[in-house]
Amino acid sequence: MNYELVSVLRPGDANWLKQKARLNENEGTLITLAPDPFYLQKRETDCANMINLVDYVTKRTYHPEKHLFFSKVPTVTGSDIFLEEDGTVSVIANGETIGQVSLFPNTRRLVQSIVYFNSDGTRDFMEEYTFDGQLFSRLFYYENAVQQICFFNDQQRVVLRFYFYQGVINLVTVEDPQTQEITEQFDSITDFYKAQVAKIVTTADTVGISYLGMELDALQETQSDNRFYLEEKPVDDQGNMLGNLQLILTNQITSVKEVVIDEEWRDVIAKTGVDQKKIIWTNGN
Repeated sequence: MNYELVSVLRPGDANWLKQKARLNENEGTLITLAPDPFYLQKRETDCANMINLVDYVTKRTYHPEKHLFFSKVPTVTGSDIFLEEDGTVSVIANGETIGQVSLFPNTRRLVQSIVYFNSDGTRDFMEEYTFDGQLFSRLFYYENAVQQICFFNDQQRVVLRFYFYQGVINLVTVEDPQTQEITEQFDSITDFYKAQVAKIVTTADTVGISYLGMELDALQETQSDNRFYLEEKPVDDQGNMLGNLQLILTNQITSVKEVVIDEEWRDVIAKTGVDQKKIIWTNGN
């Protein structure tokens, strides 16, 4: 099977449009890494064959015919949902604003998230919803900084947790939604992504990437035929080859087997003296 891998699907992005063309040509599947409450819209408008790693772990399903209107939002007992004159939606309890509702763009009615506040005005927690009205995640704050994110399955049971320390994810746990027993644990988001991608792709699969960030890290434990498509200048302003690209071509990074580079960069690459055995030259990607 053919896959393309991205951290986040960004509709309209030039690199994504090229990846989308490859997916259509090869009848492939897109894998996205980061949590994405907009998954359903993107699946309907940008890529029908798509796997999101968070949804893969939580086993979330989607129901396009369903939605959550702001007037029906589940919230604190005794509170009211109030539409302000400026179009904002507030959660009011005992005359005080205890929460703020955000709506999906261009809908004016469908709930995207609800932020609840402490008495001092700082964030307490936030709930995110998918476009079909299901609870997607709950974010917990301390002094307005995220401390933990819980991701839910269709039964609104926690399956996945991200823990933060000084703004960085330093622990990821996967748990049994019935018993809450931890079944997998990772010391970083990178380790989590690596493990999950390796469960999806096999030695018989081909994976294409257009970025050398988290996408490259996520391929480290795979045995698939991985290919990097260069979509930028291969050298910096001093003529030095970009770091990760050089590591791939010199085989210090072995998870990428081939690099597809446009012919316009042939002379530039030659001047660097780097080994070209991994390069596939093309007249336009």
